[in-house]
Amino acid sequence: MGAVLVDYLDDVEPLTYEDVVNQARIDGDDEEDFITTIVIPGVRQTAETKTGAAIRKARYTERLAAFPAGDFPLSVGQVTEVESITWRSVTGVNATLDPTAYEVIPSTRETRIAPLGSHWPRATAVVITYTAGADLSKFPSVRSWLLLAAAWAWDQRELFLLAQTRQAVMEMPGGYADALLDPITVPPRF
Repeated sequence: MGAVLVDYLDDVEPLTYEDVVNQARIDGDDEEDFITTIVIPGVRQTAETKTGAAIRKARYTERLAAFPAGDFPLSVGQVTEVESITWRSVTGVNATLDPTAYEVIPSTRETRIAPLGSHWPRATAVVITYTAGADLSKFPSVRSWLLLAAAWAWDQRELFLLAQTRQAVMEMPGGYADALLDPITVPPRF
């Protein structure tokens, strides 16, 4: 299983330029473009990669070869709505599953989909379309991680220039800071 980002549903990043300026104690505004186009999206994408959860509100699709037995998790955390589940029957007929035929079971880390009947329809292809994005007012530690990461990225900004010359960009140290992402981290799947 794996989700594909279809599109962002708004232009709102989780941090503002002012948030980063205050956190990193930046004087002047000559770097606003760098902060808003590189630093902020970069730390958000890093947090999304580390956690498996959507932070910026977006639409995703997930394709399955068939319905698994019983309930199953969606790949991206922080799901806010399942828009549709379409499937192809074994006879080749495409259909949209009635929302009354399944249950969406949310939690802070992952969202599961469960059939309300005894089983899922027999399908040869399934496409689930959903929206996801974290409400950071519920997860202040995640916002703290984003601010720490943005300040680190600002302090290490020369590494971005070196990266353009094929040098490696150092990763922000983990440990304590990464624990701030735990509330939204999707459990690993094997």
